[in-house]
Amino acid sequence: MPSPIAHSVSGYVLAKFLPQELSKYYPSRWWNWENFYPVFIAIFADFDFIPQLITGEIFHRGITHTLIFAIGLSLVFAWLISYFCKYSFKQIFLFTLVIYSSHLVLDFFTTTSGSGLQLFWPLTDTYFKSAIPIFPSVHHSKGLFDISHFIFISWELSYSVLIVSILWLWKNFRSSKFPE
Repeated sequence: MPSPIAHSVSGYVLAKFLPQELSKYYPSRWWNWENFYPVFIAIFADFDFIPQLITGEIFHRGITHTLIFAIGLSLVFAWLISYFCKYSFKQIFLFTLVIYSSHLVLDFFTTTSGSGLQLFWPLTDTYFKSAIPIFPSVHHSKGLFDISHFIFISWELSYSVLIVSILWLWKNFRSSKFPE
């Protein structure tokens, strides 16, 4: 399964490719709204570990990994942001939905050893997963510093470098074709 690193980098890069007006009222710093919001939304589904820590029940890849939750969260965030910050509800909703859905897409392409995602819950309890995995699985039971995690970490870093490089090339291509 992708780690928060892959989810964060994917959300950040995807946000840079999407047309948006999110940063117009915020200062240009590394922690600004434009950088923080897509990263936060891209990893939000994995915050299901918090109730798991409290109750001991397994919540991971539960309701937070469904399309109905993605739509609901996008609606709530779009309403809050449009109400308090005066952004377009539709724009924030679509932006949030696309970034949040990137998490579901990455988890869908995890190694086939897992059960998959119940994307269409509560309409169906069917689990969905890709027949062609892109991300290797992590064996949490082996502990944090097990040597087997080297493959996983190498893959995550390679993936992250690749998509950040694509963003960099795209931005340089655009700036050379369309100077401001």
